[in-house]
Amino acid sequence: MTIHSSADGHASAGFGIMPSGDGAARCGARDTGAGCIVAGDPAGRRIVLVHANSSEARAWNRLLRAVPAGQEWVSVARPDPAPTSGASLVRGGDPGLQAAALRPLLTLRRARKPLLVGCGTGVSVALRAALDFPDLVGGLLLIDPTVAEAVRPSVLRRLAARLMPPAIRSTAAELQSMGPLLASIRVPVTLVQGKDEPPGVLGTPFLEQALSGCRNLTVVTVPGDHVQPTKHEPAVRTALSALVAAVERGGA
Repeated sequence: MTIHSSADGHASAGFGIMPSGDGAARCGARDTGAGCIVAGDPAGRRIVLVHANSSEARAWNRLLRAVPAGQEWVSVARPDPAPTSGASLVRGGDPGLQAAALRPLLTLRRARKPLLVGCGTGVSVALRAALDFPDLVGGLLLIDPTVAEAVRPSVLRRLAARLMPPAIRSTAAELQSMGPLLASIRVPVTLVQGKDEPPGVLGTPFLEQALSGCRNLTVVTVPGDHVQPTKHEPAVRTALSALVAAVERGGA
């Protein structure tokens, strides 16, 4: 695996790529503690992978061990929730602000647009970036967009609700708020979802209907109720490879 410092490591309000002591390129997020790793060809098409949080990013970083030739992959953790007034939290923060923080990473290489991969709560950030920067995003791979709370919360979720301040926004609410705008996305989109998606969540069916304007929409299902990076890595790689091919056929 080739891990390097980005040649165009901008600093921004959210993310800035900078070399770390171990030689890996890490992305520091001021005031959030989120970070990223960069691997692959510094001159290749950039693939930005947005994760739910730092711990989940460590699992998805397995994909960076074998970046295809001609590509540079950037693994970014979505910032942790930011406190608001009172005791409430906005779960995951504002996707609009976080999409703006991704702007310095949306770098064209030889006129080739970057692709965004959103996982879990990273899905809404990737969608927001595609809406806000349509000329800088060539395609979207959306993985596990079923982060809305189930109709019957688990015991652990109910316990967490008692111990932690209430969330005033969920990923489901983020997706719903963007719903009327998603038809304006024209780039190719691939959805990767567990075949046994639990009932009572806002996920793939919603996005299939909302993304009515994209050039082509592909849905990939994998065994289980959600996508696991260690278990479904071949499916994710295949889906991303097909998406890159679709983007290139369109000249982006």
